[in-house]
Amino acid sequence: MNLQNKIENVEISKNEIAIFWLGQAGFLIKDEFGRMVAVDPYLTDCGYRMKGFKRLSPKLLSPESLHADYYITTHLHFDHFDFDAIPIIAKNSNAKFYGPITCYNEMLKIGIDISRVNLLEEGTAIEDEGIKILPVYADHGDLAPDAVGIFLEMGSHKIYFSGDTAYRPEKVKNVAILKPDIAILSVNGAFGNLNGEEGAKLAHLVGAKIAIPCHLWTFREHGGDLSGFEKYMEEIAPNCKPYFMYQGECLILKSEV
Repeated sequence: MNLQNKIENVEISKNEIAIFWLGQAGFLIKDEFGRMVAVDPYLTDCGYRMKGFKRLSPKLLSPESLHADYYITTHLHFDHFDFDAIPIIAKNSNAKFYGPITCYNEMLKIGIDISRVNLLEEGTAIEDEGIKILPVYADHGDLAPDAVGIFLEMGSHKIYFSGDTAYRPEKVKNVAILKPDIAILSVNGAFGNLNGEEGAKLAHLVGAKIAIPCHLWTFREHGGDLSGFEKYMEEIAPNCKPYFMYQGECLILKSEV
């Protein structure tokens, strides 16, 4: 079964969500009502066209087949803001788009109607039909000064996406207060991102029950050491379970509520 069919046909019971890893830092979250939130999907080869970054992992989902209700970009880098996919997704779906100011402006430049584009500003939550999107602190330095992480609430599920960020423990205390159940962490250890030890420290700091590493296996240049991350998780965050997804995997989680 291809990934599109898997997404369409997944069976989700009450108080469950399905988490699909689309590769790189891209995830699709689907709830029991069929609502779908996409975060930073990288579906094309625009990175090679724009910067010479050759994709080493397969393209699992075409832009035409992504029909998310909510499409979130954390910053303007090509592997988070897919310049070739977004115009196609906008044309072939009714998605609402979300991003910080550089992404917001680029979406308008692409031609997405302003009624579908929403500005993400750190600390300002957007709620729509029971789904809460809260941009939180991320430090991607001069590479992307307006980059954000995302705290997503779908029903009783609370998911923290670190986005691309350095380790800044003094700046993410507000995330710990929100008590995420799941932390999805960019732990490739290059281009200003968390390394394995810092990822484990961040998972422990925010109090997550499950930590999912990402932002690796797509480009040679990005690196990443999952065995190191696992070792540090055991030492630093013993109460948080690391979960290693394969690209295209569906993880179904049920809340305790």
